[in-house]
Amino acid sequence: MTWNYRVIEDNGQFSIHEVYYNDAGEITSVTENPIAPGGETLEELQEDMAHYAEALKRHVLKMDERIFANR
Repeated sequence: MTWNYRVIEDNGQFSIHEVYYNDAGEITSVTENPIAPGGETLEELQEDMAHYAEALKRHVLKMDERIFANR
């Protein structure tokens, strides 16, 4: 199983969530609530922010159109 951050649009609002995938790359789950960047050090926070920036380069998912793979 892998995961990454993705931008999700829900009722006109955009936020970042963790999205989890199966071995075939299909979405299996998404965090219910948006997540916030963080880290125990400034460097960890910077690294987390870089992952957020990568999420902005990916296709935006729509909360009401998410299709989950069979688990």
